[in-house]
Amino acid sequence: MVAKRSVSVLVEWENAIAADQTRAVRMLERIRQDIREVGPDFFETLEIVSGFDPTGIDSSFVESILAEAFVDLPWVAIRNIPLPGRTYYEMKNECAIVARGDLIILLDSDVIPSPGWLKKMIESFDDPEVQICASSVHLAAGTLLEKTLALIWIFEIPPRVVGVVRTRSIWVNSTAYQRDVFLRFPLPDSDGTARASCAAHVRELRAAGIGMHRRMDAHVEHPAPVGVREFVDRALARGRDKVLGSPKPFWRNVLFDVKRGVGFIVKRRKEVGVSLPDVPAVLLIASAWWLLMIAGGVAAMIAPKAMRKRLQL
Repeated sequence: MVAKRSVSVLVEWENAIAADQTRAVRMLERIRQDIREVGPDFFETLEIVSGFDPTGIDSSFVESILAEAFVDLPWVAIRNIPLPGRTYYEMKNECAIVARGDLIILLDSDVIPSPGWLKKMIESFDDPEVQICASSVHLAAGTLLEKTLALIWIFEIPPRVVGVVRTRSIWVNSTAYQRDVFLRFPLPDSDGTARASCAAHVRELRAAGIGMHRRMDAHVEHPAPVGVREFVDRALARGRDKVLGSPKPFWRNVLFDVKRGVGFIVKRRKEVGVSLPDVPAVLLIASAWWLLMIAGGVAAMIAPKAMRKRLQL
């Protein structure tokens, strides 16, 4: 019999400020459904640790939707941690310090887990070799713009395989850690980039010989960029981050993104609902993304200090 686990789910609220806050409500509802399905006997203890900047989001809003989400689960501990002035990665680090669970799960406030996600993530640690286990993250894909980004952006197309596999890269928007491992390797400062801290974190883990795994059938949906303005900003920021936050040559990073994106458009377009007549428009949108990414990278080479202050998405 597998021992019951002490679990802390850490939720940051920075993303909920930029995203549609109904996504946060949907995320909590999905987690509540997962918890109800497995029941209290599945856990030794379970807590939701909620980190938020009260100068950026109304604390009463955060407290009320958490209380409402778990009102019928009184055995789930809810802990709201005000973190004035803290940013995305700092919130995760500080919530981990005060977390009581042996297993901590980082979960962004704007991602929507699939049914059964929580149980799958926790059971992945039944294998003693698993110290870190990430979800499979895919982009919401409705419009043609969103479908294009689902093929060319940083996240995956939902895989059909199941189970736990070794991986060389993770995103910290929905990843579980043995708590002692995370405290030894907290998330580094983003240093003026958008999300390059994830890549720096992965490099530290690799250098220390810490293995990373991914639960392929534990899916979360990440919101797509909304409108042309966010499309432009995220493309520029990706180019900026590839200069300021990556040890690899910029042009090598660009070629990797283009090669990967074209390959997915050719081979996997049907998986996100792109028809053959849509392909020219998809390639046009993808080309605009890559050109903007190059522009962001060049701007970072010319004016690195200025670019560190811009596009904090």
